[in-house]
Amino acid sequence: MLSLIKRCAMHDTTELRDGLADLAESVIPTTGYESKIMRRAERRRGRRRIAAGAAAAVCLAVLVTTFRVVGFGSTPQLAAPPPDGPFLSWSPVGDVDARLVREATGVWDRAGSTGPHTDVRALVATRHPRLRSTVVVLQAYDKQGDARLAFFTGDSGAADALRMRVDRPAPDPVKTQVISLVSPRLSGAAGEVSNDPAGTYAIALAMPGVTALRVSSTAVDDEIVQEPDGPTSRLVVKRLPIAATAQTTTIAGFVKPKRPFAGFTKMFEVPGEAGVDGDALAVPAEVIGRNGQQITVAFPKDQGVRRGQLAVVAEGLVGRVYAVDTVRGEATVDLVTSTGFSGQVYTNISNVPGFVRGTGGKLVMEGIPANGEVYRTNRVLMPDPSQQSDRAGAVTIGRAAADKVTGSTTVELTPAADLADLTSLSIMTPSTP
Repeated sequence: MLSLIKRCAMHDTTELRDGLADLAESVIPTTGYESKIMRRAERRRGRRRIAAGAAAAVCLAVLVTTFRVVGFGSTPQLAAPPPDGPFLSWSPVGDVDARLVREATGVWDRAGSTGPHTDVRALVATRHPRLRSTVVVLQAYDKQGDARLAFFTGDSGAADALRMRVDRPAPDPVKTQVISLVSPRLSGAAGEVSNDPAGTYAIALAMPGVTALRVSSTAVDDEIVQEPDGPTSRLVVKRLPIAATAQTTTIAGFVKPKRPFAGFTKMFEVPGEAGVDGDALAVPAEVIGRNGQQITVAFPKDQGVRRGQLAVVAEGLVGRVYAVDTVRGEATVDLVTSTGFSGQVYTNISNVPGFVRGTGGKLVMEGIPANGEVYRTNRVLMPDPSQQSDRAGAVTIGRAAADKVTGSTTVELTPAADLADLTSLSIMTPSTP
């Protein structure tokens, strides 16, 4: 009988009939016995399905109601605080160290001929563990009455004495959502390039209301870009490879409502603003013409664009300036795949040297030491002559298309930049003419 009960729970009618047949010799069923058993089993299964369905519906309703209440809601909005005249009226990040503010103001007053500074307001004045140094960001009027913004960090070679890294016009207090600084010259003496291979730092400060910042760079291989999931703050100091520049860095701001199950919402994503004194300056240019080997770009006049300077996009090197028409504000750029392009390069991390040249349609790295190891997708960098350093701000020209054959001295590269759909780029120029 136990076997029969088990079989009654089965969905297959054939199996049930087989079970009844097995008991036929010992049991003499009354008329309609099998049908009664089947009807009874079906009624029980029906009641179970109804009960299970009702429970599932209740659970679903509870979940939907819960998420409507605590998980969703109106899309977060960022409202800029009313401007404080020409200044950002942002509240400072963390506790402001009054001693650091006084020290930074003194450094600012002695720098150049802009001081003394008045009506000084601090946005940041603290020691940051990532930089292992002090970070100060101030706003003030200079002696001409112009609103200015300055970044200061400590000098690791001078007992962390404050150095002014950059002095800029104050940003638009209505439109600005984040201010940033990206440079390999933030840890030592003024203008000095870091000796650390990961010596570039990005400092980013967002407006009130932003709960997390993400700083990412195309100079980092295999970086996982995702929504923030660690400690959140309006201030981020991130360490990057020494080749990273503002042009290869992106800053995104997020808001996370204080509700259970609420996620981050991206509010903005912008490129890094600029570097410091000594870093190359990026002159914006628009593509206005092209042929198979070259492109023609237009740029603002009197920007110091010269033959031999590099043309770049965030992903990497586009080419080199071949000719300049200063009157028209136009330049001709040899693409990296053109027969007119060549130069010294090295592989990232492994530092295998070589020489690249364009073939008219492809890009080849030659002159590699026979025992030098170059593997598929290895990043290849070209020094930027405007940076006055072979490492700082070096631009990714491409990646190895295949493993270098043992004993060979040549490997083909896949250009890092999309050369087919260029609309705009930057021309890297020295910080001083």
